Amino acid sequence: MTERPVLSVVLPVHDVAPWIGETLETVLAQDIDSMEVLVVDDGSRDATPEIVADVAARDPRVRLVSSAGRGGGTARNTGIDAARGRYLVFCDGDDLVPDGAYAALVASLERSGSDIAFGDYLKFRPADTWRPTDAMPAFDRPASGIALRDEPTLLFSRPCWNKAFALDWLRATGIRFPDVPRSNDIVPMMRAYLLARRVDILPDVVYLYRERPGATSMSARAGAAPSLLSYLDQELACARLVAEAGDAGLSAVYAELVRERDGFIHIARWAARADADDAAAVREAVRALLEATPEVSAGDPLRALVLRLVVAGEHVAARPLARWMLALPVEDDAAADWSAALERLHEVAALTPAEVEALITPLTTALRVHPAAPADWLRLERAVRRVLGERAVMLVPEARLSDADAERALAARERMAGRVTRVGRLRTGRLTIGALLVEGRSDEGARAALPVLHDGEFAGVPAIEPSDVRWRADAAGGWRWQAVFPIRALPMHRPLTPAIRDLVTGCAVAVPGEGELPAYDPRDPLLYARVDGVTVVRRRRHWAPRAVRRAIIIARARLRPLLRR
Repeated sequence: MTERPVLSVVLPVHDVAPWIGETLETVLAQDIDSMEVLVVDDGSRDATPEIVADVAARDPRVRLVSSAGRGGGTARNTGIDAARGRYLVFCDGDDLVPDGAYAALVASLERSGSDIAFGDYLKFRPADTWRPTDAMPAFDRPASGIALRDEPTLLFSRPCWNKAFALDWLRATGIRFPDVPRSNDIVPMMRAYLLARRVDILPDVVYLYRERPGATSMSARAGAAPSLLSYLDQELACARLVAEAGDAGLSAVYAELVRERDGFIHIARWAARADADDAAAVREAVRALLEATPEVSAGDPLRALVLRLVVAGEHVAARPLARWMLALPVEDDAAADWSAALERLHEVAALTPAEVEALITPLTTALRVHPAAPADWLRLERAVRRVLGERAVMLVPEARLSDADAERALAARERMAGRVTRVGRLRTGRLTIGALLVEGRSDEGARAALPVLHDGEFAGVPAIEPSDVRWRADAAGGWRWQAVFPIRALPMHRPLTPAIRDLVTGCAVAVPGEGELPAYDPRDPLLYARVDGVTVVRRRRHWAPRAVRRAIIIARARLRPLLRR
């Protein structure tokens, strides 16, 4: 070909034989008048080159190129050097390109004359598809010919494959991709964003990123120290580029990226590992990055605490908190891990009020999970009280018992396996009765269990018993129950949580909640909430006095300007 193609597709590959055929099929299906596809092989040891060569023999748009060196960065650079198109896009060898994606990107650049066109993208795995850009305001609306400072949250998305570049501009910038173990595109993309005179944002989904399982995938290696250190080194270079730009808005968005988003997730994945290797090197790299990044106003206190603990070298304290923040599966020794973490926190960290408040939810959850050993649970319960105070255990009825009773209650909790499936006002036909209805299921029936409401705000307050309970056998096994609690018998403005009393020991045990809660109704004397799986009900005053009080407040607010005249 002598005529310059409209578009060059640079596709670096390394051992992607199971996927490259499907990837090329979606790339070659793009509706572009003239296009070249440069597949740059980075030393593949499987059948990838043979598959690409077979496709190239049948389609002259495809060209197999050997990388000038070893590494994903060099492979991309080789593609940039060999490209001939007016525009350039990158694609990875195991992903997919939706129909019309490249045509939309090219058309946008043709209209606007911008240097970069950004498109939306999705991620997928065998049983799930999601849109990462849901949390990126820049992708909420299309734009043309804008500057980065107009939509600074573009910084939240720094892969190279969901955008098209004007090739002559890209070459003029001198941007090159480094050969590093991980995150080889974030520095070149940061430079591109900062150097671009104008950019476009398209609403079209232009890329489908495959999260593939297995030890060879980037995701599988993300928590290891070599990957983290590579990322931190590249992120520190990004921090310096942003600081050099001298834009307060960009700096604030970038700080959120590091401390609340990508940076935190990378660091937390390492901290969550039992074998957090190269701790000293990681600690210093994290410290350097945070020192180069502004604080985030109104940031998540638990994220800030994890980062603070990593910098302090307190992996024991950081690990269970990092696992909680990443929503990783609960381990058998979770209670022991949390106990050790709280003891270290008590010794080395002066917790802020916001951190204490935020820790209550994960610790409440830990106390409601059946422990590997009752001794671990008792140790954790004492540590929670000592570090966080009595309020931290008010949603856990077992925490109000003596050690001996608590051990029996834990056994009863596991034996009964209770669940709350529904809460709300009791209704008979169209009539709403002045009572709270709590429905649930348990493995034990009326002879061994009684649904109650736990009032945990004050120690020693007995559980509230229902006025009526109805039981029926569950077709799936166990029992289903309906418990009725007269509203007038409920204390005002107190957090009440459904529990089950074990009639053998007399101890009340925690019951997790599931299902939807009633929608807010200003006339309902009850408020409903769920605190990390715990259903909480509060009684409030009758709606009529509340309406009068609200009317007085509004009237005073309207009169105040008149009285000032």
